[in-house]
Amino acid sequence: MLRKALSLTGVLCFSMFIQSCSLFEKDVYVIADVPDIDNQFDINVVWDTSVGSGVGKFFSSLAPAVSDEKVFVASRGGKVAALDRKDGSKIWTADLSDEEENDDRRSPRISGGVALGFDKVFVGSENGYLYALDRSEGNVVWKYNAGEEIMSSPVPLADRVIVYTTSGRLIAINDETGEEIWKTSSEFNDLSLRGTSDLTSVDGGKILMYGTSQGKLNMIDSSNGTLINTIIVSLPKGRNSIDKIGSVSAQPLFLDGELVAVGYHGSLMHFAGGGTNVWKKNLSSYRNMSYDYSDLFVTDEKGHVHSISRTTGEERWVNKDLSYRDVTAPVQYDSYVLVGDMDGYLYWLDSATGKIASMERIDSDGLYIPPVIYDGVAYLQTRSGDIYAITRESGSDSSSSSSSEDDDD
Repeated sequence: MLRKALSLTGVLCFSMFIQSCSLFEKDVYVIADVPDIDNQFDINVVWDTSVGSGVGKFFSSLAPAVSDEKVFVASRGGKVAALDRKDGSKIWTADLSDEEENDDRRSPRISGGVALGFDKVFVGSENGYLYALDRSEGNVVWKYNAGEEIMSSPVPLADRVIVYTTSGRLIAINDETGEEIWKTSSEFNDLSLRGTSDLTSVDGGKILMYGTSQGKLNMIDSSNGTLINTIIVSLPKGRNSIDKIGSVSAQPLFLDGELVAVGYHGSLMHFAGGGTNVWKKNLSSYRNMSYDYSDLFVTDEKGHVHSISRTTGEERWVNKDLSYRDVTAPVQYDSYVLVGDMDGYLYWLDSATGKIASMERIDSDGLYIPPVIYDGVAYLQTRSGDIYAITRESGSDSSSSSSSEDDDD
């Protein structure tokens, strides 16, 4: 009798195992292999250098900030550097780990930035500090303790700099003194995506737009932080908490007086002036979008890259070659769309067809952000902390110059 009961228990357990496999079968995904293509052109590394030891496997939105003469970069470990835009040589380096508030921390955990404004360089940290450094020499001018993680890039605006914390709070800080001007109340879901939406300023900086962890797009008066309007982009849905995550983590776009926003487990939506919905497309993403004169470029949650008509919402093409390869946000470069992946490959997609025209492995530790494009050059920061200035190869000369320096974190 006991043996029969055990046998029956075994059958039931096996049956439950099969059923559970069936239930979760739809969530099984396969990481695409690295594509095998014939490059249509070579990639030229104009120069490369490094800052700190990178971001490792941590979430980060750190990207280079470029001006006419300099490239400003930062590492999670607290190194901030100004590089010569022509050859990558270091003009100055600052180390925020030397600041007293970081003495009992493993690292300054720099995560938000880099942003330029008012002759200063701004970076935010997961430790809750916003740092303002002198742009010419790298000295810390002031620092502000937000008391909450700052993950997105600060926004210099008028006489202030605005930061957005992971609790959903906006804080305006005087750009000269570092004193708080105003702050909004917290707006936070218990379960949301890591990170926050970058802020978008419109109407000459009078209005700020940002996505929230509750699936909304908020518009506020930048002079006092007052909420002006709210648009729903993602509504919670699904059978479990994960499915119900509806964060708007991608930076909203304001193009020719019209608004574009996309949500995770939500939609890609296009609004005319006054918030009237022009078109809506079922597409889930948490990456920033890019665009050219006619199309939007979006990387969805599966790593598929889409080209969408700005006027109609019609899908022109979709590239699925990089499924689940942790594909970065797209960025438009001439007639190409650039994305990176978890294995450190940089892909050049033809913006007319979506086909991969060329690819190059930049850093085996992986790429987590797209390049910053400035004056025909793509500036790229890798997970290991390497900084590259890249262009398409011109002519038959495949040589490149490089200046590499290794820094400790």
